[in-house]
Amino acid sequence: MTEDQQYAAVLADLCAAHHAFTPPQATTVSAGATQNLVIRQPGTAGGPWDKDETPYMVEPMDILGSRLHEACIFVGPARTGKTLGLLLGAMSHIVVNDPGDILFIQMTQDKAREFSKTDVRRAIDYSPNLSNMLSSNASDRNTHDIMFRNGMWLRIAWPTVSNVSGSTYRFSFITDLDRIPNAENVDGEGPLFDLARKRTTTFLSRGMTLAESSPGIEITDPGWKPATPHEAPPVSGVVGLYNRGDRRRWYWKCPHCESDFEAAPGLGLFHLPPDDQLIETVRTTDLEVMAKSYGSRIIPPCCGAEIPFSEKQALNRTGRWVSESEMLGNGKPKNKIASYWLGGVAAAYQSWESLVLRYLQGLRDYAITGSEESLKATINTDQGAPYMARHLVEMQNGALTPAERAADLPRYVVPEWTRCLVASVDVQGGSTARFEVQVHAVGPYLEQQLVDRYAIKDSKREGMGSDFAPIDPAGYAEDWNQLTEKVLMATYRTGTENREIKIRLCVVDTGGEDGVTDRAYAWWRSLKPLGFADRAMLYKGANTKGAPILRKTWQGKRNDKDKGDVPVYVCNPNLLSDAVAAGLRRQTPGPGYIHFPKPKHPTQNPGGWLPQAFFDELGAEVRGKDGVWEKVRKRNESFDLCRMIRAGLLRLGLDKIKDWSVVPAWLAPLELNSEIMTVEARRAMKEDEVVSVPLPTPQVRIVNRPKSRRRAVASPYLG
Repeated sequence: MTEDQQYAAVLADLCAAHHAFTPPQATTVSAGATQNLVIRQPGTAGGPWDKDETPYMVEPMDILGSRLHEACIFVGPARTGKTLGLLLGAMSHIVVNDPGDILFIQMTQDKAREFSKTDVRRAIDYSPNLSNMLSSNASDRNTHDIMFRNGMWLRIAWPTVSNVSGSTYRFSFITDLDRIPNAENVDGEGPLFDLARKRTTTFLSRGMTLAESSPGIEITDPGWKPATPHEAPPVSGVVGLYNRGDRRRWYWKCPHCESDFEAAPGLGLFHLPPDDQLIETVRTTDLEVMAKSYGSRIIPPCCGAEIPFSEKQALNRTGRWVSESEMLGNGKPKNKIASYWLGGVAAAYQSWESLVLRYLQGLRDYAITGSEESLKATINTDQGAPYMARHLVEMQNGALTPAERAADLPRYVVPEWTRCLVASVDVQGGSTARFEVQVHAVGPYLEQQLVDRYAIKDSKREGMGSDFAPIDPAGYAEDWNQLTEKVLMATYRTGTENREIKIRLCVVDTGGEDGVTDRAYAWWRSLKPLGFADRAMLYKGANTKGAPILRKTWQGKRNDKDKGDVPVYVCNPNLLSDAVAAGLRRQTPGPGYIHFPKPKHPTQNPGGWLPQAFFDELGAEVRGKDGVWEKVRKRNESFDLCRMIRAGLLRLGLDKIKDWSVVPAWLAPLELNSEIMTVEARRAMKEDEVVSVPLPTPQVRIVNRPKSRRRAVASPYLG
């Protein structure tokens, strides 16, 4: 190296430090990407990043520079340009205009290496403003770490505790979140998004966390319906993070009526035939012709006039993001998380025809082979929507839900066709300990109507001040006497004055916290002297899939030879759930149908007595492909109580009755029913009731034996 070359190298090193003292440039992220990012793929001419190609990326990109937000969530399909805009575009702006350490998190170590060597390296090499910012030290640039002249560090990593803990970054960007296997729990430390967000808190309002992905977590709740205009299904992953934010959607302006309408995820704008019809036709139809017919236009909900595909680019250029707060008329959102959800219909690099074609091909694959993989892939990555398994979709079948077919029904009053009343009790423990009670009127062929639902939360024990102590089913045997008083001795009004009907059977769950089972057995024993033992049924769910639907067992053994004195019915919850679900699916009154009152609503039904939460609980379980029912919502009491009532109907043998004109007196029509009593008789029963039956205490009888006397017997040898 000549003396001039040595001098030039030293001068370059000395001058390089000035980049670290350059103040941030007052420009937006999208403008910075336009100025600094050059996109070039092998075999293409390339050029600067152009916001006009993907107008919907401008606002999410600019949010990354906002000091009013802490995080940005972007849900969208493939071919939207989200990687170019949100990762590479943001990187180019940050490196040149607003330096700060960046953490890119890819799915795996191999994907991190691939992303570094292709996307990141090409972006830097082909963008002069970026390559000029590289550190001149060769050791400052390797596969996973890149240093720049201004001192900022770009780390390209994968989700491990060591990569998302300990270090501080101003920007944490997660890509393809729903394809990361341990995104919900990184090595036992918690969700990846929350860990990455924690890395940026040191920078306060200047820190930013990004998570972007197409949906990948399945919908497991077929009964879900959005409570607000932009609410997403209740799933985890990137869609769950979207729900935590301010929920922005991409809206187009109709060229015909100038109304705004959503470019929604899914294929709703194409107005395809219903799925049950498509399944029948995709095996024989020319899919390309069908896709061309439906995919050549969309039909907006505002005016119904067709909009051709040629208008798509213009629709995107005039489109805008609308938050849920704006939709509800509450002004600009104040959430610290800006969340976006873009439908595949708006994706810049996806034609409408191919969008429809891929879906039809996925349906054909499912119709022929039963495989849902290609169908799931196109819904997730092309449409930008979460997938619901076909057996759950088919459960919906366009039928009215129990809440939708509910009627104006009174509380405490049984219908005229009632033959008996059955109650069920679910025992809840913990800090919200209570007895959840549900009462059904039962008619011929197991037609039912909900007449009451309530919780018993207070005991008869002395509590704080003048209040009773909270009920504790696991701890206090005497608390179970509340079931005797409030359930077994309850009556409900009929349509005839001064005539009420008693509860024939009360089904009580014996599971739950430690202590509940023993207390339930003791309660049943206490009913025998009252004459109520035959009106109480102790219920226990079977643990095996192939268990019989109902099996009577004897429990409460005191030793190995004891048979047990308490009857407990072990029931198959899956078979009972199938029977309940069949009744819930039925659309017209008749055998197995369950009538429900309309849920209470502040404007539509202010006088209602049943909360909407009841119907949410009613749809809290779904049947898997293996026939096993699983919870998809936290609370399932309504469905569980219906299941227990079904077990009670089997215990009473109502399923075996062929002729309902020949029945026992307690199953007769109301005018002849032996369970009917007058108001006076009910009051007399209440006055004579035994509020608390003490549990029997073991009696030990002590027998005093006389002292044994030593007898003196003369030996025959003594003569």
